[in-house]
Amino acid sequence: MNISIDDATEIAFVEKIMLDKYRNEPFHNLNLLYKNTVSTSISGGTCSDKTLSFIDSARKSGVDVALHSGFIGGKEIHRLAKVRINNKNYFADVGNGWPALKLYPSDLEVNFTCFGMRFRTEITSSQVNVYHERLGKEVLQLSINIQSRPEQDIRADIASRFSSGNVYPFSNSIRFSLVVGKRFLFLRGDRLEVYSDDKVEIIEGIQQSDIANIISHNFGFDIKNRFAIPD
Repeated sequence: MNISIDDATEIAFVEKIMLDKYRNEPFHNLNLLYKNTVSTSISGGTCSDKTLSFIDSARKSGVDVALHSGFIGGKEIHRLAKVRINNKNYFADVGNGWPALKLYPSDLEVNFTCFGMRFRTEITSSQVNVYHERLGKEVLQLSINIQSRPEQDIRADIASRFSSGNVYPFSNSIRFSLVVGKRFLFLRGDRLEVYSDDKVEIIEGIQQSDIANIISHNFGFDIKNRFAIPD
């Protein structure tokens, strides 16, 4: 697949929307783990929340975009968006907890780095497989069926995502990630991981009682008194 100048301009426009989401709407599972003690929550959320927010913003900007889904560990539990640009299909994984900042074409394998980690795709006749490398280890992160499912079916899955018995990678411990300046920060369980182009810093042993302060100080979001986080 050759990418024309017009296509490249549209791709850059969509990827700017993606980056804005990664900078301003954190991936987090606060609503799943903890009781929300106020009527409004913070922006962002898990893959479904972030993908739906991206789709809403993209459509308002005139982008041809639809809800899509993907497989993690063989289970269809991930939500992303399919973007149509000049009759070509691309996938936007803006709901990823990791910084998947580029579109994945359905018929062109890509390979890119950001914040000291690498993303690449391999394409079969029916799937786009996404590989993620960090800390010297590469894993198959996501498989995307190129063929779409009806959007109403995926929305039904979203409506029951926390009551269907599915176990997610983030089901049992805190997740909070965001692009902050020139770094990517990920609070995962009891550790804060800070990624940049030239180094990785890891702070371990974070206590439950420190979560609100860690998120406020490092991510700039005030969750104190919004969620019932145990000591």
